[in-house]
Amino acid sequence: MRAILTVVLCSALLPLRSQERFGLLHSNYAGTDMAYLNPARTAGQWPYADIRFVGVDLNVWNSLVAWSGREQRLVGELRSGVAGNTSGDVVMRGSPLGGIHRGFAQVNVLGPAFSLSLGRGTIGAGIRLRTYTSVTGSSQALGNFIFHGLGFRPQQGIRYNEEGVRALTAAWTEFSVNYAHILKAEGFGMLSAGTNLRYQIAQAGGALQFDGLDYTVVDSAQLIVHAATASYGFAMPTANAGHGFGADVGMVYERTLEEADGYMPHRSSGGCDPLRYRYRIGVSLLDLGGLRFRNGEAGSIHTGSTNIADYTDLRINDQQDLDSLLSTVTQWSREESFRIGMPTALALQYDQRVIDHGYIGFAAVQQLSGRSSTRLRRMNALAVTPRFETRYVEAALPITVQEYDLLRPVVGLMLRFDGVVIGTDNLLPFVTTRDVYSVDFYLRLRWMIHRSPFCKGKRKSNTVHRAGTTEALPCATPND
Repeated sequence: MRAILTVVLCSALLPLRSQERFGLLHSNYAGTDMAYLNPARTAGQWPYADIRFVGVDLNVWNSLVAWSGREQRLVGELRSGVAGNTSGDVVMRGSPLGGIHRGFAQVNVLGPAFSLSLGRGTIGAGIRLRTYTSVTGSSQALGNFIFHGLGFRPQQGIRYNEEGVRALTAAWTEFSVNYAHILKAEGFGMLSAGTNLRYQIAQAGGALQFDGLDYTVVDSAQLIVHAATASYGFAMPTANAGHGFGADVGMVYERTLEEADGYMPHRSSGGCDPLRYRYRIGVSLLDLGGLRFRNGEAGSIHTGSTNIADYTDLRINDQQDLDSLLSTVTQWSREESFRIGMPTALALQYDQRVIDHGYIGFAAVQQLSGRSSTRLRRMNALAVTPRFETRYVEAALPITVQEYDLLRPVVGLMLRFDGVVIGTDNLLPFVTTRDVYSVDFYLRLRWMIHRSPFCKGKRKSNTVHRAGTTEALPCATPND
């Protein structure tokens, strides 16, 4: 139980953001990353094959605290921090949007993966290690206690009631397969659908949820819990703490620049030049499913008034200490298993061709985690992303609004040099000394194969392709 309290308190205190890699999201050369926000995107992918060697994502965001007064940019501060010489202070941010504090964190290590075009169908598979934390539902008053401690005098002696406070964290390894297919290619339109299926092995998990918490911090020592309804679960870190299944589903429609009749990607019978589009619309459901922990500690608590005379001397070292603390609990049930749901969301994507090699994309992600569920909560986000792309070089400038806070947009940058991708959805901490309340970074090392075995040689400039014919044409790569 001590481990439960430690994990939950650390989760609440950490400056925690969920990130979608918006700079890479709309790219026609995103490779295996295409499938993360919409699994149908891989249908008709522009490279014949994409092989990912390794990748990493680091994403942190919170509404409670900020790193202020830095003397150097973020990279310089991190270098100084290794030597113990960081500058600045952790300060409390202003009132959160809607009066509720939120925090999100995600760290992913991406292993080998591939995506291969088989004509109208595309297959893919990969491995990814994910850690995810979401802390939501904290009021401004609870945020003050988290930052200043229970000795915060302006709030002592005042009775507070919290509802829907949740702190969840999980770490797991997922083995995924992807399949996407062009369902219809006719006239100037092309419709595709796809899915990701995952088997997930959990390494750790923790959850604490307060449906209701009625309390008063009397003074610098006494705490009264008038009533509380809560559920909890914890699984100690191990190689196989639990398992589960996950899935994504999506559809994509493209309005093409040329007739799509008979189009067969990377096949000479349909032309080897990938079909360009005027605009593309996609919709997807992400991270369906969850994790089941069968050998953990879990339970629910319903309690009446509990008086803690000295919370500064609160010691919970074993089950006996916990029994003593909860001696006035009306109902306390314990179990060995519990469940944590994936950060499910509904996503919408739109990409518009503006000029040759120039595009502007829009994406919206709306979380679908219920207020009273033990499901990890994804961050709501809106993003507009102008980009320039060719086969070898690509640059994107995502402008993102998090949690619908329109007054605080962030600007990112993504650069791709063939198969090497480096990007961030929040560039400012790296180039300015402004307050830091979020950090975002991603990296990919990949190898793209643009020509299929069915398309050899160079296409003659005076050769005209007629859609729907069976003539064998050599392959050409767009944006050369």
